[in-house]
Amino acid sequence: MIKLQRIGHVLLTVRDLERSKAFYTGILGFKVLEQDPDHGGLFLSLGEYGNTLDLFPSTDPDAFPRPPSGLGRRQGLGMKHLAFAVATEEDLKQAYFALKDAGVAIHRAVDHQSQKSVYFFDPDDYLLEIVWERPNTREIFEQGRHDTDTQIEFERG
Repeated sequence: MIKLQRIGHVLLTVRDLERSKAFYTGILGFKVLEQDPDHGGLFLSLGEYGNTLDLFPSTDPDAFPRPPSGLGRRQGLGMKHLAFAVATEEDLKQAYFALKDAGVAIHRAVDHQSQKSVYFFDPDDYLLEIVWERPNTREIFEQGRHDTDTQIEFERG
């Protein structure tokens, strides 16, 4: 068996590299490791890890249009959403308001029983999620979590 440790990185092709760079660094807090003109990519990191998210400009963004992203949509192939974890429930609440304050429309904020999630779109309409997992999330999954997907209403504190 291969002993994987974690997801290494995800590469997204984007319509406008500078617009996506501003979104991922200015709003979501990624750090630029390298902008590589030879390869055409932008390599971003979170925390102490190396590249976590790679952004490359698409050579033809309309060549293979993908179905619109959205919760529960499974048409076509490809990434349906990308989730970023936060350490605490308070961090999730702060992320929610940071997105709102930056003018990012919240698609949905949901309590999935095992975790709480905030869903939103990046400038290229990739569905993104910020997730806080409950400390006993593995136990909840093992018992059959029976998601209720209850809408969350955050209040400023």
